This record gives sequence, structure tokens and C-alpha cells, in this order.
Amino acid sequence: VRELDEEIALLRKKAEMEKAFLDELKKSKTRKELDLKQGEEHIAKCSARLYTVKTNKEYEATLKEIEEQKQKNSDLETEILLLYDQIEQEEKRVKEVREKLAQDEKEIEEKKKALAQKLTRAKALLPEQEKNREQILSSIPKDLLENYQWIQQRMGIKVFTRVVDKVCQSCFRVIPAQMYNEVLGEDKVLTCPGCNRILIYRETEFLSPDDTEF
Repeated sequence: VRELDEEIALLRKKAEMEKAFLDELKKSKTRKELDLKQGEEHIAKCSARLYTVKTNKEYEATLKEIEEQKQKNSDLETEILLLYDQIEQEEKRVKEVREKLAQDEKEIEEKKKALAQKLTRAKALLPEQEKNREQILSSIPKDLLENYQWIQQRMGIKVFTRVVDKVCQSCFRVIPAQMYNEVLGEDKVLTCPGCNRILIYRETEFLSPDDTEF
């Protein structure tokens, strides 16, 4: 369930990032449109000033200022058009991401419900399983139980491992021939010289690939 929550959190974050990028594009477009408006106003003022200048030098300087502003406005118009295209594409992208997010959220919620049901069933079975465990523990010789618990502390939940054709299926170490024969005899509790897990012999064809360790 935690993994599913993390997955949906990442998907939501991705959707937020796409929306933030779209918002930034729109803000940039608004700023450039404002700059363009101010540029046009500046050209209008300069054009009006042409009628009031008294020297050729001032006239030429004003004309140059107008031409420079026109070039800036032209560049701004090009940038604004590009932003319109980017915004259109990003709006489609945001829509796709949101639709996928909604679909993934629905699927993840269904998975979480299934897990919740599985957890409820497991909790219902737990008291009986605990009772069976206590009965089994009481029947195991103390030295074997301590050996099992020691291995479990070191190796985690998977204490046993299959041995097939003299090879440990956990660490793939070759088991000595004499030890392998003793494992086949099932008269002793033997551990792998490589990973220290308890060796169990089972025919390969009766186990799935996932049953390497148990």
C-alpha cells in the first residue's frame, strides 16, 4: 500500500509540474504582450515627437529610436507566436497527464481495496496461525529452534533454500558430495557453507521458479 501511495504521489507531482510549466508559459506570454503594448506606445510617442524636433540630428535620432523599437516589437511578436504554439501543445499535454492520472488513481484505489481485503482476511487468520505456530515451536528441539532463529536474524525471513544437483539455489555454491547425500537422506539439519541457510532437497519440477528460497 505504501508503494502504491508513493506511485500516485509521483504521478500527482508530475501533473503539478506540467501545470506549473503551463502557467509559466502563460505568464511569459502576458509579460511579452505587455512589453509589446508598451513598445507600440513608445513608437507612437516618438512619431509624435518628430513634429516637434528642431534639428536634423534630433530628427534622425528619433527615427533611429523608432526603427529600433519596431525591431524589438517584431522580435516580441515572433516570441509571442511561438509561445502560443507552446501553450497549445502544453495544454494538450496537461490534459493527457490529468486523464492518465485520473485513470491511474482509479486503478490504484482498486488495488488498495484488494489489498485491504487481503489484509482483513490475513488478520482474521492470524490468531489461528499464531496458535499453530506456538504448537509447532513447542515441538521443535531447543537447539534446532535456536539455530533457526539465529539464521533468521542474519538472513531475514527466508531461512531455507533448495539444493538442486549439489548446488544451493540461493548463493549457487556447490555443496560437497557427502553433505549433499546427507541432505537427500533428510536425517540432519544442514546449512549451506556459502549463505548459511538451511538446505532442503525438493524436485525441481514440483516447484515454481519463485520457490528458490522459503
